[in-house]
Amino acid sequence: MFLSIAVLAALLAPILPIADPLAIDTTQILGMPSAQHPLGTDELGRDILARIIYGGRISLGVAFAAVLLAGILGTITGMTIAFLGRRTEAIAMRFIDVFVSLPEIFIALVALAILGGNLPTLVITIGVIYCPQFARVIYNVTRSIRERDHVMAARSLGAGRFWLIRHEALPNLHSIIAVQTSVTFSFAMLLEAGLSFLGLGVQPPTPSWGQMVGLLKNYIYINPWPVIFPGLTLLFVVLAVNLLGDHLQDRLNPEID
Repeated sequence: MFLSIAVLAALLAPILPIADPLAIDTTQILGMPSAQHPLGTDELGRDILARIIYGGRISLGVAFAAVLLAGILGTITGMTIAFLGRRTEAIAMRFIDVFVSLPEIFIALVALAILGGNLPTLVITIGVIYCPQFARVIYNVTRSIRERDHVMAARSLGAGRFWLIRHEALPNLHSIIAVQTSVTFSFAMLLEAGLSFLGLGVQPPTPSWGQMVGLLKNYIYINPWPVIFPGLTLLFVVLAVNLLGDHLQDRLNPEID
């Protein structure tokens, strides 16, 4: 429910009856929640509710685009590796394991420090970071699929690698991809929030939830609400995504505990 509200609010933000998220009002600096500003205002007098709603377009949009990129690249990579020769397969998976073991935030910090914190770079960086995780999951499932009798029979009859991937592996991966997407989405949101908190995500005045918390943290003892509200929004959305992932896991893969 909360996830649906957040997504709809982000999509419909331009037509919602809310304040301009970039409008500065010096008479309302760090204002408390009121009838005019239901969630208060920030250090420049901008409406927190409007900035949370518009910030959702960045926080949710970046996570969605990054997970889409990771899913496409990781699925193709994982399926392809599973149908390589044993030695090549083993070498490729060792590289995947190395990348998975690296700290995500460290890789992102280095990449964004070098390439800059613009929106396309942020999406590509997060997508590439989570690609190996997708690839490893897809590889493990595809490896079990390739050992099935009908797949081995098709190979013995001359079916090629790409035919097997398209007709045997991919149709059996939909549920795994759906579950892994939901899991990765929450991690991508948290990584984007962490990077924005540190000032390496989307740059002001464009808002995102992590950036709002980062910019307003110094005022938390003066007025904590401008920090609490975007933080709680991020918390509840991530929690909702995780619950959705658990539900998909129970519905699509009930045999896996």
